[in-house]
Order: sequence, then structure tokens, then C-alpha cells
Amino acid sequence: MTTKPMLLDAALAVLRADEILTIDAVAREAGMTKPGVVHHFATKEVLTLAVLEHQLDLWEAEILARAGADASAEDRLLAYVEHTLLGDMDTSDLVLLADPKLRHKLSERWADRVKTWFGHLDEPHLTAVRLIADGAWINRCLGLLDLDEEIRSGTVALASEVLQKGTSL
Repeated sequence: MTTKPMLLDAALAVLRADEILTIDAVAREAGMTKPGVVHHFATKEVLTLAVLEHQLDLWEAEILARAGADASAEDRLLAYVEHTLLGDMDTSDLVLLADPKLRHKLSERWADRVKTWFGHLDEPHLTAVRLIADGAWINRCLGLLDLDEEIRSGTVALASEVLQKGTSL
């Protein structure tokens, strides 16, 4: 029996294959019929929002695994930097937010969810570290700058230093 998580994984596989996310494409990837997918996700919008939540759940699990369950917002922020610079990134992470019809709704949901991880970034050093992570995420998803492991690890160390020193920089 096919479950929603299996269909959501199939949807991510569609995006990773640089295909357009459609109910038909997810059905093909999952080896089922379009009505079978529609039974779980009535429209493409419902499917896309569910895929976004699924992706965010995966990211959150990765961040919590790196930072620890009782981590502070700053520890989770550093784990986000580590994830974007040292973890696995692919275009599916970014492509999902590019749907022209749903972009605003998806971006809003992404921002709301991320805010629960890090809180409000009301200090310049926190914002700088967040921008490092966001920039790394976009760069690695698009393959704009090929950085070796040493440079990426050094950037994580620099972000950690910024977090530790805070406003005394």
C-alpha cells in the first residue's frame, strides 16, 4: 500500500530529476495511477504544500540531529549553516519554492517554519550567520561556486566564531 510519505518521497525524486512537479509525474515515480495520487493529494497545490512540509521536516530532523534536541536557537542556526555547507544539497530544495502560482504561499510557509527554528534574528551577527547559510543553500543548489570541503568547513568555523563573539565583533 502506498502511503503519503512514500508519495512525498516520490515527489522529491521527481524534483531531483529536474522534472516539473505534477501529479502525473509523482504517479509515474511512485508506480501508481494518477487517481491513486489524487486520493491522497486532491490538487497540485495540496501536493506541493505537502512536499514543502515534508522537505522542511527532513531539514528540521537534520538540524536537530546536528544541534541536539535541547539546542538553543543559536545552536540550531549553526546547525543550519553546517547543513547548508556540509550536508547534501540539490536543486529540489530550491526548485520547490519556484512555482510561479504558489511562490508567495510557499515562501511564506518556509519563512514561518524557519522562524520557529531560529526565532527572530534581531541582532546583526545572527542575521549575518543566517545569510551565510541561506547563501550557501542557494549556491549549492544552483552549483554557482564549486567550493571544496576545506573552504566549506572553514566557512562553518567562521560562522561559529561570529555566533560566539556576537555583537563584540
